[in-house]
Amino acid sequence: MSARVLICCGSGGVGKTTTSAALAIRLARSGARVAVLTIDPARRLADALSVGDIGNTAFLVPLPDLPPGASLHAMMLDSKRTFDDVVERFSGSSDARDRILRNHYYRFVSTRLAGSHEYMAMEKLYELSESGDYDIVVLDTPPSRHALDFLAAPEKMANLMDEGVMRWLVLPASRGGWRMIEKGSEILAKVLRTMLGDRTIMDIAEFFSAFQSLWEGFRQRSLDVRALLRSPDTRFLLVTTPAPGARAEALHFLDVLQRSKMPFGGFLINRCAVAPTRAGPPSFGPRPPAVSEADWKALVDALAAVPERRRGLVAAQDAAIAELRAHAPGAAPIWRIPEMDEEVHDLAGLDRVARHLPDHASLAEVRP
Repeated sequence: MSARVLICCGSGGVGKTTTSAALAIRLARSGARVAVLTIDPARRLADALSVGDIGNTAFLVPLPDLPPGASLHAMMLDSKRTFDDVVERFSGSSDARDRILRNHYYRFVSTRLAGSHEYMAMEKLYELSESGDYDIVVLDTPPSRHALDFLAAPEKMANLMDEGVMRWLVLPASRGGWRMIEKGSEILAKVLRTMLGDRTIMDIAEFFSAFQSLWEGFRQRSLDVRALLRSPDTRFLLVTTPAPGARAEALHFLDVLQRSKMPFGGFLINRCAVAPTRAGPPSFGPRPPAVSEADWKALVDALAAVPERRRGLVAAQDAAIAELRAHAPGAAPIWRIPEMDEEVHDLAGLDRVARHLPDHASLAEVRP
């Protein structure tokens, strides 16, 4: 059975990784088997969960008092390891696998080629969702301008794996490199050899020649990943704050999701101000003898004004949240996470955040 997929997106500085980790904890505490994956190479997820190094394999987070059968695993994408795993899975033979893994150009493609990291993130997400080991997979993405890249990654890979494109790239290689170069312009061939060198040209030709056995597997997997992003079991959750810059970034991402027909699941609004619960002005004791009348009056007036200023801040944030709601499709839910009295840096802090997030049953009711 496929897992539900929750993709947490948002601009930098809104507490997205902390919120993603807290959401994963909330879901595990409500009885689900949860995996939380970050594709951001920073160590923020490991720090938030108070665990040591995490990598491309699932790390069991030691959460106490979980319901029977529930669990939380965390991992951080290793793009190169994931690419190697995909090559091993789809290679038609051990010879083809070894030719690719030993190829110098493959080492470049699997680590530094533009878009490979984003596509491997989608591969890892798909692998986790289809493994049968989890009920829910939570994905923590990089800041949203970069997170937009992974939305296009499956489409780009599917296009690259198009038969016509790949046939052009894998025209049989000879000792001089691609035949397209031999048959083409001598000037072009000279320029390419000057820029790349004969060895590099041969490496590239050899890579695409060996890659032929992986075409169909990669292409089908790209289509499957693309379908996953639009699946009824997938939801994009926008993590933001009431601050103007964060709201603008969230609305930009929401527009991209709507244009791409991606399933939106709601807003997780972090650092919301809380209105004072006390009615009327605060009371103060007698003036200390060491404090002058003027200083005491100034202090009392300043403290008395705090609740009203707080109410004004809450009203302004309510208006900002209403603006977000107005742009969201349908009746998209909004979960507010209040400002915390202390910085969140351990599991106890994440549990405090988690109380304000949806549980497994609540998310099951969310419809795009």
